[in-house]
Amino acid sequence: MNRQDRAKQFMPFAALKGYEEALKEREKRTEPRIVLGEDGAEELDRKLRSLSIGNSVRIRHYRRRCYAVTEGTVEDIMYDKRQLKVGKEEIKYDDIADIDLL
Repeated sequence: MNRQDRAKQFMPFAALKGYEEALKEREKRTEPRIVLGEDGAEELDRKLRSLSIGNSVRIRHYRRRCYAVTEGTVEDIMYDKRQLKVGKEEIKYDDIADIDLL
């Protein structure tokens, strides 16, 4: 066996094709969380208290290390868990950056 063929058998093998690229893509989309000031927190609290089931909303929230926007109808308000259910998505109060009533 020549030297080049022998070296091929020791080359690294990627068992999960595309895994490295997926990791790099995920790292690119990382955004730091927004820390609301006192006025921003009070405004958000006021908006949360005014919500009721059936309202149409647009919510900007932190999901999977970046911000996403979810639009839909408020299906449930879980006060004990501090979460909203908009459509099929459950959003924690602490992850919410902004809410707009539609």
